[in-house]
Amino acid sequence: MAKRKFDIAALAVDTGLVTREQVDKAMVRAGGEEDQEEAFIETLMKKGYINEEHARVLRVAANRLAREGTRKENIRIGGYEIISKVGEGGLGVVYKARQMSMGRTVALKVLHPKWANDDEFKKRFLLEARLVGRLSHQNLIQVYDVGRDRGTLYFSMEFVDGSTVEEMLDMEGPLSIEQALDITTQVLRAVTYIWRHKIVHRDIKPGNIMVTRAGVAKLGDFGFVKSHFDPLLADEGEVLGTPDYISPEQAMGKDDIDFRSDVYSLGATLYQMVTGKPPFSGSGSSVMRKHIREDPKDVKQIKRDLPDPVAYIIRKMMSKDPDDRYQNTQELFEDLEMVKIGQEPLTQREEIGHSTIIRAMRLERSRLERSHQQRDQMTTALKTMKYLLYASFAGNVLLIIAILIMALR
Repeated sequence: MAKRKFDIAALAVDTGLVTREQVDKAMVRAGGEEDQEEAFIETLMKKGYINEEHARVLRVAANRLAREGTRKENIRIGGYEIISKVGEGGLGVVYKARQMSMGRTVALKVLHPKWANDDEFKKRFLLEARLVGRLSHQNLIQVYDVGRDRGTLYFSMEFVDGSTVEEMLDMEGPLSIEQALDITTQVLRAVTYIWRHKIVHRDIKPGNIMVTRAGVAKLGDFGFVKSHFDPLLADEGEVLGTPDYISPEQAMGKDDIDFRSDVYSLGATLYQMVTGKPPFSGSGSSVMRKHIREDPKDVKQIKRDLPDPVAYIIRKMMSKDPDDRYQNTQELFEDLEMVKIGQEPLTQREEIGHSTIIRAMRLERSRLERSHQQRDQMTTALKTMKYLLYASFAGNVLLIIAILIMALR
């Protein structure tokens, strides 16, 4: 029985229902019971860690484990055999699995059991699978299959043999400028592609970018995508995304967001790739407020040897106002390519040229204003002189008349 309790405890942790600390407390409490497995589940419920539906899911999983020899790697979901857990996203758990019909290794994303009764999350989970399943791009993780197995929703996708950018940062620290710009360019290709389908990813971050051993970057985890299906799924003002990389308009819960929101998140990701740190720190709510109201610490203060053109691109990508960011992805592509060959970004040149024209116009306007002021002053002086001459002439006439009158007397 101890073996069964261990299996179900591991399953409870792997599926995200409870934490390891909660499991340890429950196992100690249930240790003296005859039916340790049921006692373990009952303890989890009494402590408020899981509810009745979660308990039912665990019991079903336990029976499945028993039928398949209590070996975790023999767990099957649909036509897939689970090999190991890879990670977790906003909506589900991702496993490395073997597709038995094709004999190939895939990534299998399974909806969290805790969302099993939540129609909203089930809709969003299926939307992710169906949307991405219709997309095909070398910089997107490809979806193969969508299904349901005894109430469990899942979809299989391309298994990427490599690491996430987040893992690379954890292991190696800041990436080289060349590698960071290369990854940014590849992800931008994916952003450009999905925007042609009027899709906004809304959760671009280091943890959602996989890099293969060959250096190909692939954007994944579309759990928070925005598409024309959104009115069916989300309430107005709903905030979705990861606080560390969220755009200001997303953080404010605006509904009319576009690809420029993804450009902001990609800029925040580039910020971290070159500095090793996200733009802001603090609690989730405080970080979201900072994205709305504050500018991040100048990237050049953190990485002093960062080329000015790269710092310029990051600042422009992360402008608070979407209208101050790149207005199309082609402009950003061109700036990234110019920087890679050691040239100034084209948009920066245009802004400098524009600023030069504006300064010249302002100087000319100032010169004209001074000229007009001087003209007005001269006009006033002439009018004053004219009045004085009239007054002098009138005075002289009156004086002559007075003299004549006196002489005639």
